Amino acid sequence: MKSILLYADGGAAFESRFQVALDLARSQSGHITFLQATPLSGFIVMDPMGGSYVPASMLEQLRADEDKLRTLVEARMKVEGMPWDWTAYDGDVTQAVISASRLADVIVLSLENTGRNVRPHPLLAIADVAVETRCPVLAVPTDAKSFNTGGNILVAWDGSHEAANALKQALPMLQQAQSVHLVSVVEPKKAGGFPSTEASEYLSRHGVRSELIERERGLLAIEEVIENVAAEIGADLLVMGAFGHSRLREVLLGGVTRYFLRDSNIPLLLAH
Repeated sequence: MKSILLYADGGAAFESRFQVALDLARSQSGHITFLQATPLSGFIVMDPMGGSYVPASMLEQLRADEDKLRTLVEARMKVEGMPWDWTAYDGDVTQAVISASRLADVIVLSLENTGRNVRPHPLLAIADVAVETRCPVLAVPTDAKSFNTGGNILVAWDGSHEAANALKQALPMLQQAQSVHLVSVVEPKKAGGFPSTEASEYLSRHGVRSELIERERGLLAIEEVIENVAAEIGADLLVMGAFGHSRLREVLLGGVTRYFLRDSNIPLLLAH
C-alpha cells in the first residue's frame, strides 16, 4: 500500500486519521496524498434577481482556512521526512474522495463512532465511498492515537466476493501482521462441519500463516459474534467486505458493515 489517500479537513477527527496514515506510510514506505475538498455549493446564497454566488468574505475565509491547514500539514510532514503531496477540490466531498482514489492503494477515513460525540466528516458519506471506490477504505476510530501495523488482524470470512476482495486488498497488511485469524460465523444447523480452508490456502501462497475460527451464531447477531472474537484475540484491525445493494443510503451497506462503521473500537478495512 504505497499510495495512501488521506481526507484532510482539519476537523476534530483529522488528527487520528493523520496519525494512522503516518504509521501506515512508515510500515509500507508509502506516499501520502492529502485531499482537501471544499463543497462550495453549501455556501451559495441567492440574490434578489435570482442569481447565486458565494459571498466574497465567506470565500476568503474558506481559502484562509484551507491555507492554514496546508501550512500545518506541511510543517509536520517536513519533520516526518516522508513523501507527500496535496490536492484541493471544490465540490462534493464524497465524489472528490471517490475520484481521487482511482490511483490510490487505500483511503484513510474516520469511523462514524456515534457514541463519541464527534462527527468525523459530516459532509462525507463513508458508505458511498466504501461501496463505489475500487480501493479499500481504512476507517479508524475518532480517538485513535496510532495504528499497530504489525499487530493482530481478524478477517471476517463468509466466502463472498466482497470478503475475498477485502482479503486480497489487505495482503500488504496481512504480510506484516503478527497473527492473522479468519472468523466464519455459521448458523446452528450448519455448525460442526469441516470449515472452508480456501482463504487460508490463498494466504499461505502469499506467505501468510492464518488460523480459521468457526463460530456458531446461536442467539447472537453476526456482528456480535465477530466483535467477541476480535476481543478474544486482541485484534488491532478488522478486515471485511462492504456489501452494497441499493443506492438508498440507509440500506447501502449490509447490517454487519453498518454496525462496525458506527460502533467499532478498532480500525476497519473495508473493500467492495
